[in-house]
Amino acid sequence: MTPPDFLTLLDRPDVAGVALEDEQRSVSHAALGNSVRQLAAALALRGVSRGDRVAVMLPNSAASVEIYLACALVGAIWVGINPAAPEAEQQRQCTLVTPTLTIRADSLPSLMGDVTYAFDAAPPDLTAACGIGFSSGTTGTPKAIVHSRAGVSLVAAVLAKSQLRSDDRVGVVLPMSIHNLIAVGALPALFARGTCVAVERMNAAGVAAACRDRELTRLNALVPATIYDLVHDDTTTPEMLASLRVAGTGAAGLSEDLRSAFEAKFSRRLVGTYGMTEAPGVVCIEDPDEPHIERASGKPLPHVTVSTCDEHRRPLPPRQEGELVVSAAERGHWADVYRPSIGTWTEEGFAARPQGEKRLHTGDYGWVDDDGTVYVTGRKADVIVRGGVNVNAAELESVLGELATVREIAVVGENDDRLGQRIVAFVEPTAGMTVEPALLRQQARDMLAHGKVPDEFVVGALPRNAMGKVARAQLRRT
Repeated sequence: MTPPDFLTLLDRPDVAGVALEDEQRSVSHAALGNSVRQLAAALALRGVSRGDRVAVMLPNSAASVEIYLACALVGAIWVGINPAAPEAEQQRQCTLVTPTLTIRADSLPSLMGDVTYAFDAAPPDLTAACGIGFSSGTTGTPKAIVHSRAGVSLVAAVLAKSQLRSDDRVGVVLPMSIHNLIAVGALPALFARGTCVAVERMNAAGVAAACRDRELTRLNALVPATIYDLVHDDTTTPEMLASLRVAGTGAAGLSEDLRSAFEAKFSRRLVGTYGMTEAPGVVCIEDPDEPHIERASGKPLPHVTVSTCDEHRRPLPPRQEGELVVSAAERGHWADVYRPSIGTWTEEGFAARPQGEKRLHTGDYGWVDDDGTVYVTGRKADVIVRGGVNVNAAELESVLGELATVREIAVVGENDDRLGQRIVAFVEPTAGMTVEPALLRQQARDMLAHGKVPDEFVVGALPRNAMGKVARAQLRRT
């Protein structure tokens, strides 16, 4: 089949309705092409050409998506950098990618108003690099993952076809400086002829207000902390989320009790997903019309298949835990189209994925049921070897996260002369509650086998990255 191309979304004058919307402006589907082509001309006027990196430090907005499309049209590589990140982190990322142009909020008006003519050169081949997404960096320094226009277009088109409707108003809550939010939030809405609504506040109050005031029908990638606050904030009423059909969430870190509490309060389904920066975006998703299966992340999207392998990369049968591997679907409309990211950006420049490598070894542990349902149990890096026994940090987080006093928990391994590694649990308590490490340890003894009980509990606020995930590399004793 002919692979999809998100740049074809620029030439649909017959499509009615709003394509992009933020609190200040909106762009119709019919006007999108002209708007993007003028931005592309402005980029070219500033010396941006094929292969150049463009660093984009913008809050969520319609312009965030327009600039992504304009970069692809020119053949430049979009690089999202969180405008709220510490200056040192921004500098590290800019130093790595050496951008030809950096776009900030204060430079956006001149960029959008400088040029009234349209960029008219042909775009590069579909296989060309179009974006760099930084991995979450929860366990270390984020990697700069390079994606092709073909790879991004494919996941966006599949999500649109399998999940969205033309009347959907898709709220993108997490920062659009995260590449996955463009790939699985903004572009699918455009493919589906719906509306991508940029939400500027990712906290619970901002999400609830956006649902109420802008009549969102879908929410992308709610993180556990936001879900928790939506459930426990009495000022957030079910009526505020009444327009929603479904809300998406990553499976990791979300307890079954919290999922149930959200669905009970708002009478809206939370759909679990599994994905990663390298994929790009979503790999598995739950069917909102089917009952939720405890701890499951749904089934693979139709363009991919998910399997497991052992430590020697030998395939494993269904229901046997191993490393999760993503590869192209073998049959159906999207057979053999999928390819993972095309490489990484290093201090030496672009480092291509080995030629012919079509399978993505995720570094995640899990298993696949006979019907294709995927269960994610943790990451390779989350395995703690304590006294010669393998302990999965994700299992401990899941079990101890059910305690009423625990808002969120991160379990890590720490080097130990006697044990090899000891288990340390960093706990953020539920708002308004006081929790003592000794009590947590006693409760853990009642819930876990002796060898799995954390050796130490550290209580306090957990550091988080832009996606709201716990930044494990920053965990510190206070």
